[in-house]
Amino acid sequence: MRLVDEYLDKLYKNNNNKIILELKQEMREHLIESVNELKLQGLGEEEACKKAIERFDDGAEMKQELHNIIKELSLSLDTHKSKIKGTRRMLCFISIITFLISGLMWYYNNSLQKNRNDLGIAFNEEIRKLSEKYDMTNVDEYKLELERLLNEEKYSKIKAFRLHVADMEEGNTSLSSSGVKAQTVYEKELDDSNIPMYTSYWGYNGKDFLDKSGNIINPDIFSEYFFYEESKNLIGVSLLIGVFSLWGYFYIKV
Repeated sequence: MRLVDEYLDKLYKNNNNKIILELKQEMREHLIESVNELKLQGLGEEEACKKAIERFDDGAEMKQELHNIIKELSLSLDTHKSKIKGTRRMLCFISIITFLISGLMWYYNNSLQKNRNDLGIAFNEEIRKLSEKYDMTNVDEYKLELERLLNEEKYSKIKAFRLHVADMEEGNTSLSSSGVKAQTVYEKELDDSNIPMYTSYWGYNGKDFLDKSGNIINPDIFSEYFFYEESKNLIGVSLLIGVFSLWGYFYIKV
């Protein structure tokens, strides 16, 4: 059936679309069937092939129309494939960007937490040193010194502060305040009227320690952090978008 194959190869040269190849195979089977019928009528194989091709060519307009339809279908499929490839590239790009954003936000959020802890520990230590010099129930004795600390540049992020004192017996050495209620002896209030956008105030509960007279001291420190809650939420949202984009990239086939 060499003549049939050569004819079809010439008719559909350079077209390797899957659907086109399937149609080409169906046409080959149809031509071979015609060839076999002609051979039964006494024609040789080569003559039967030529005759079958001639019969097919008699419907030239139909053949051309079919060829045009197949060509348009091929172009449409190529366009469809191009759109799918573009979609996959976009999904890949989105997944990379969102994973980068989630990673950056995770790093930023962890940095804020570390800064909060470092600031809290440092200021807690300042209060502990102050308590070594004073009976912290007598606020007037150390108030100016405490406020001077709060106004230092390195503690500028501390926007609210509470100092709790459990008034123990003179010379107490225990950190257990069972039966004694701690009182707030000093408080720096947060200015609710001047809170910047995307800013959170994060508390650090300091460790208990004893003052000069044995009173139990506990500081509460509230510091200001920009974009903390938003960065935490953005981590989850970015990861979710990234996972779905990556799933879409692998799910969509060209």
